[in-house]
Amino acid sequence: MLINDILARPAECEALVKAYEAGAVCVANALTCKIAHKKAFFAVLTDERNAALFSGNEREVIRRHIPWTRLLEDAKTTRDGESFGLLEYVRKRRNDFVLKPNDEYGGTGVTLGWEMNDQAWDDALQRALCDRDSKWVVQQRIAVRREVFPVRTPNGIEMRDMLVDFAPYLFRGRMAGCLTRLSSTGLANVTSGGGQVPSFVVDPR
Repeated sequence: MLINDILARPAECEALVKAYEAGAVCVANALTCKIAHKKAFFAVLTDERNAALFSGNEREVIRRHIPWTRLLEDAKTTRDGESFGLLEYVRKRRNDFVLKPNDEYGGTGVTLGWEMNDQAWDDALQRALCDRDSKWVVQQRIAVRREVFPVRTPNGIEMRDMLVDFAPYLFRGRMAGCLTRLSSTGLANVTSGGGQVPSFVVDPR
């Protein structure tokens, strides 16, 4: 269940919310996870103006693991100490960026700049700028692991190059399982052609 579902059905979820407030029920994850669900959260982390909010170790974690992200707008921004117009910057670098709605899931609205031509990318940016109902972010493209896997088809077993998405579940700072997905497209979401597969930990004999 998404937090958006709770907000959309307050009467149906009232008992759950009250139990959550009273500490009478265990909910994983906490409702505060909504903050990190918003894609703009990554823009806060990677904005140089916010660097003083984090320790040296935290800044290094952000640098290594969080792709450079900005709310899409026709405004000035900075990167590595350089100031420039954000819109023109991402318009000229479609191969390096993905466009996402700030508050969606399942791959909804995700636009991969490297999978379209210049005109289609410009059109997507313009539609996002004109969207009065939601904000959009542009995010740096990252290298995603791909491997060849056997896939069962009506014609037998085929070997396909697949995107690998491994998502660990962390509870109270400890890993307690994982979700693994494969996809032949650029997105791993099930709604975008991806599929969940089992994971095995194999120890050498």
